[in-house]
Amino acid sequence: MFHWYSCSPNQDNMLMAEGLTGPDRPGMVGVTSPGGSDLAAGSPTDHAEYYTKLAGVREFYQSECRQYNQHRTEFMNHVVTLLREQGNVRPITAKEIDKMVAVVDKKFSVIETHVKQQACEHVMHLRSRFLDARRKRRNFGKGATEILNEYFRSHVSNPYPSEATKEELARQCNITVSQVSNWFGNKRIRFKKNIGKHQDADGHAHSSKKRKD
Repeated sequence: MFHWYSCSPNQDNMLMAEGLTGPDRPGMVGVTSPGGSDLAAGSPTDHAEYYTKLAGVREFYQSECRQYNQHRTEFMNHVVTLLREQGNVRPITAKEIDKMVAVVDKKFSVIETHVKQQACEHVMHLRSRFLDARRKRRNFGKGATEILNEYFRSHVSNPYPSEATKEELARQCNITVSQVSNWFGNKRIRFKKNIGKHQDADGHAHSSKKRKD
């Protein structure tokens, strides 16, 4: 659910720059990166996911515009027809018809503005989401690793944190929940490999000792 907010007076320019209006851009190639150089330094996965999401926003926005234009045209034609029919009962000048049409058109312009505002908010939300995720990835440092390692050591018998715990760890480490999940997945794999190596080494030492005996 998106709420009303004061979009930039140049919202048309923003929609054009983001590729939501204007000619089709296959694969959203050439669409502005969120935050300019901030995400431009990100991985190809960052770009691919962002452009996929942005393509979805473009599709939604253009669908809303098509519906708006269709309903506007149908309603305006209906209004004009009614006014002309009333002209058979009492005289209605062309100027009066134009005035009434202008009033109705102004009402529709409010809807058009709302559609654009929704699209702007979608884009701003998308930008914020990807920029925040990138900042958190940059902040994955020694402190975060220590917190995660401490949890792993204290829960080594069952190193599978719940979703609520992952969210709390993500908050403490200032990283994403997805990063927490990936870290624990990789940590469990490394831990099992190390256990296997130790068991193999112990088994080999035990066999050597028996042969000597």
